Amino acid sequence: MTVFYLDGQAFESEAQETVLDALIRHGQRLNYSCKKGVCKTCLVQQVKGDILVGSQRGLTRALKKRNYICACQCRPFEALALKSILSQDLFVSAVIQEKKLLSDSIVRIGLKLDEGICHQPGQYINLRRFDGLTRSYSPTNISGASLIELHVKRKYNGQFSDWLYHHAGLGEQLLLQGPLGSHYYKQEYAEDKLIIIAFGSGLGVAHGIINQALVGGHKGDIFLYVGAQNETDLYLHAQLLKMMLEYKQFSYQACITGQASTPRLGRRVMLGDPFSEAIKLHQFDRQQQLFICGEPTAVNQSRERAFLNGYPIARVHALSFEYKDLRARTRE
Repeated sequence: MTVFYLDGQAFESEAQETVLDALIRHGQRLNYSCKKGVCKTCLVQQVKGDILVGSQRGLTRALKKRNYICACQCRPFEALALKSILSQDLFVSAVIQEKKLLSDSIVRIGLKLDEGICHQPGQYINLRRFDGLTRSYSPTNISGASLIELHVKRKYNGQFSDWLYHHAGLGEQLLLQGPLGSHYYKQEYAEDKLIIIAFGSGLGVAHGIINQALVGGHKGDIFLYVGAQNETDLYLHAQLLKMMLEYKQFSYQACITGQASTPRLGRRVMLGDPFSEAIKLHQFDRQQQLFICGEPTAVNQSRERAFLNGYPIARVHALSFEYKDLRARTRE
């Protein structure tokens, strides 16, 4: 057993147990979501003692300088002292100003913030509800917009996504942390070919990345491949077809992965896997940037396939939507 302290109270952790797991086992209430060091909702502050380097994985320099750590990534040393972080130290106030259903499973949320933030499509923010429930979402609109726009997919048993889809109304008050993450479009990619693969609601983020590139005067070609279970998941299909007419450098292909019959949407819709279609048509090289957005299983599998197909891993930008596991038996 290892004894560590949070806000002056002693807790025992078992071998290989993280701070977060130990606190949960002791019945302590602490905000968390993915438990993988991605969402940054379980941050605490180191007051005294030693930590492993991985405890601050993915944090910005500013957060590291303030001795913040991810409780889910920290395996404590003896006598480690930690302190809870006040919401006002990390979050700003936001209000739901726009809400629109885009499909039978996707809702668009427009957030107005008390304080402006500079976000990029491909980064993510943490949203906290009135009861402390917190989830991570990626903005889908370009930087500098007056609102932060999110495309949220209603998940089965999803406490936050179901609330946003069915119950949250205009004027609803929330707290927002971020932006976080570094896998977004950068101006240094202006001459490169962009290959973007999106799964599910990752389509919204992909759309934002493309718009950000085009607004910034991107000179290289842009190819978007979208994987969807069925035709109703292609909720931006008409807009993307229109973009192909407006921008000669942009090409779009939708791939239906979950039905046996031929899709009926017609133009730019086919049966198949979006990653397989991408590697058929593109010779991966060092003049390209590959973005993969959406569900974690599909994103991680595609990232691995890209590496095995010889794609430079430094040019693979994986934007995985991690979710809190609500299964009775935890995912391995």
